Amino acid sequence: MTEFWEWREAPPGHFAVLGDPIAHSKSPAMHAAAYRARGLRLDYRAVRVPLDELAPALARLRDLGYRGVNCTVPLKEAAAEWAKGRGGWEEADGLAPRVGANTLDLRAGRAASTDEAGFMASLPAELMPGTALILGAGGSGKALALALKDAGWSLRLWNRTPGRWEDWSQLPAQAEVVPTAESAGCSLVVNATSAGLSGMAPPVEWAGSGHAVELAYGRVSPFLAQAESAGWTAQDGRAMLVEQGALAFEWWLRIPAPRRDMLQAVL
Repeated sequence: MTEFWEWREAPPGHFAVLGDPIAHSKSPAMHAAAYRARGLRLDYRAVRVPLDELAPALARLRDLGYRGVNCTVPLKEAAAEWAKGRGGWEEADGLAPRVGANTLDLRAGRAASTDEAGFMASLPAELMPGTALILGAGGSGKALALALKDAGWSLRLWNRTPGRWEDWSQLPAQAEVVPTAESAGCSLVVNATSAGLSGMAPPVEWAGSGHAVELAYGRVSPFLAQAESAGWTAQDGRAMLVEQGALAFEWWLRIPAPRRDMLQAVL
């Protein structure tokens, strides 16, 4: 378990990851390894921030000297809204958030989303575009839907609560919202629900074969266990964690990220 602070009690620092829950996060260890590898005297903390307290938390952290933060569940969409009008989030070097933001520059009021590029970089090189089933209509699921659509994938979208996908203004025209999570006909299934954080799995009806990705990491995944039992290859969220973290590191500091050191820190 990672040491973390409630946002009202956070000490001064340089960078942080915010979320609720946050004790599971490996981002502090990963970024600390990156700073060591580059000889940087910086710190990176974990801070718990409930969704309805994001704005005052960001103001306090900025006053404490924090230069940037990463945002995880459930803060990404609210983080993008926070950045609008504070410095031009649309100028975020090709990483402008289309759905939610996982990376903020607190001094400039700018936001970026490194999730999409980080996710695509984490997929096996031999995996060619086909049909992807995305589970979960939160900020991560929507961001990855856009990334996969841009890469030539057909989309099937499922969410436990009906209507979340249908009400999304950016829903790709070629995407199919499905009532049941069936993997038949798909070569990629992505669990972007929060179920993995609590050790649960969405109700997938496994058939066929392909590659399954769990965005959560650092714990036993019933979703991946079920996928492997059905003959699918499995990937947890560590590869994406490293790739999106490396992109955030580079966006903040303008120097190359030591990806190998970052990966070793989360194995």
